[in-house]
Amino acid sequence: MLKKMVSELSFVNSKSPLPTVEVDSRSIEKAGFSIYRTVMEVLTRLAEEDASMRATIYMYGSVSVNFHEPCWSEFLLVAGPNKVLLALERGFDRLPAVRSRLSDYVPSSAAARTFHIENGMVWEQEDVCTWYSCGKSSSDLDAEIEDAGLAAEPIDEEDEEDDVWEADEADAADEQDEEQALVVAGRRAARYRAARSDAKVSSIRTAIEEVFGLPEGSVALCGPDRRALRGDARIRTLRKRWEES
Repeated sequence: MLKKMVSELSFVNSKSPLPTVEVDSRSIEKAGFSIYRTVMEVLTRLAEEDASMRATIYMYGSVSVNFHEPCWSEFLLVAGPNKVLLALERGFDRLPAVRSRLSDYVPSSAAARTFHIENGMVWEQEDVCTWYSCGKSSSDLDAEIEDAGLAAEPIDEEDEEDDVWEADEADAADEQDEEQALVVAGRRAARYRAARSDAKVSSIRTAIEEVFGLPEGSVALCGPDRRALRGDARIRTLRKRWEES
């Protein structure tokens, strides 16, 4: 494994919003694939083909209706050659039952810097100051994907829950049920990043209820005074109130 300080890498950025590939997180989960592995596979092949290529990929998650219904989406912002954007689009498009598309332009300030191509290698963030590259080839990734069975049958949510149940079968039945639900919900929530500043409070409330299986109207986003914000308020307003409290 190779490591470099942030100052040793030449990240790509832009003052203008960046083009994105949007992936419906739930659809890729149900199909049994991985956003991380798919991105790594695509970027590794690009780095092998052109050692001079330099590109930085940013990510953020948000509620979206771009697939004609509310869902959680991961947006991959591409700062670099257009061929990287198109390669990522093709990489997700070839996955059966996964919903993806070229999508909205998004400022990098709203996202997290996640992947970087430089010197023929793909780099990932280890901590605030350090990035690393495992130096894996595309053949290495192909072998890992095959070993992991990521191209196998789609994951059934009931099967996933059964696995969690079996792992905790020594516990009492009522405790198992509650812990199982929290584990499954936590796995889903871990993939979603900060809500967009221009998102409406009502949209984020609804998304939280859907992800965690909560009753409609049970979630409230409150300011420091513990008063719930109106549904048409923006997330930036909620953040500002807490920052200024």
